Amino acid sequence: MSATNDADAAAAAGGFRKMSWLDLGTLLFASMAIGVAVTSIMEGVGTSWWVVMAACTFAYSGTGEVAYASVIASGGGITPAIVAALLVSSRFGLLAMSMPGRWKASLWERIAIAHSASEVAVAAAIEAQPYGERAARRAFWELALCTTAGWIIGSAVGLALGDVVGDTRRIGLDVVFPASFVGAVVNGLRRQDSAVAIVLGGSAAVALTPMLPAGVPVLIAAAASLLALAVPPRLWRRPGVTS
Repeated sequence: MSATNDADAAAAAGGFRKMSWLDLGTLLFASMAIGVAVTSIMEGVGTSWWVVMAACTFAYSGTGEVAYASVIASGGGITPAIVAALLVSSRFGLLAMSMPGRWKASLWERIAIAHSASEVAVAAAIEAQPYGERAARRAFWELALCTTAGWIIGSAVGLALGDVVGDTRRIGLDVVFPASFVGAVVNGLRRQDSAVAIVLGGSAAVALTPMLPAGVPVLIAAAASLLALAVPPRLWRRPGVTS
């Protein structure tokens, strides 16, 4: 049996499931919806169309754009708005730093990985890595390309719609952005290490949000991942199942 077949067999035995076209299509649509919602928010504070498209092309950070819009809406200037966006988006640097060495990649692919690293793509690569480099690479790029394409297309659609969208709360787009985070962490609760990071990080973020500036609680909550390193990276044991 080849190494690839061994990896596929291990994946099946361990419960690892490749994403179907339906899964990827749903993710693409969800990213588009978030792009439309965030673009509407950016336009609401008077952001130029080229700034919106530059932001969605060079920085795939909805939280960064919302932080920028929040500062502008509250009367702040461009400089503090950009600083707030960079602060919130700095987590992507940590995500990119976690990727080198997970599979053999050329210089250009490493640059592309650093540019497109997101929570869902990196999490998928880490979850798939025990089943081989090929599985990790495929999982990363499937999710990275879907979220990136959806984000850019959604932002362009949001600009094209203009005032048609109006108040995002009227059509339910205000819940799309937070719902995307819920979807990203649900699967992580299946594993012991990621569940610890999610619970501790989420609790810290909720507790600190009323007391600290926007973006800072998220960065502090990220420290929960360090504690999660001490937890075994395996699935929770089901009743009646022995190892």
